[in-house]
Amino acid sequence: MTFPAEAIPDGAVLAVHHLITGLLTVLLAVWVVADNYAHREPLLAMVGAVFALVGFLLVWKWYPMTGAAMTLAGVVLVLLGVSLPGGMWSGYPLTWRVVALAGGLVALDDAVSHAFGIWTPLDAGWGQVYHLVP
Repeated sequence: MTFPAEAIPDGAVLAVHHLITGLLTVLLAVWVVADNYAHREPLLAMVGAVFALVGFLLVWKWYPMTGAAMTLAGVVLVLLGVSLPGGMWSGYPLTWRVVALAGGLVALDDAVSHAFGIWTPLDAGWGQVYHLVP
């Protein structure tokens, strides 16, 4: 097995990927809760999302191994930052924590699919409906 499985994800990193959608959802959740507490921001999730986006959008095309590693590391950082018990998100509304976690899981699905070339649930679902999109 080669790493990453795809030198350029789906042939175009700027195409619509659910990794981008998931990470933008995480950033939206961070933005909404960022002003809840002074000097207490969900930086781990934000840094992870930005790191993964830079790896995917700017690095992967030119340096596939580095871009894939950055993307996976960033998504894992997002998931750790959001899901650690007693972590930064514990004081924020549960709704936005769930939104950020869901965004991270959506991004993980696409990152794993492109990096390792293995079956993932969202890619399989997209394979059933993509022909319906005009």
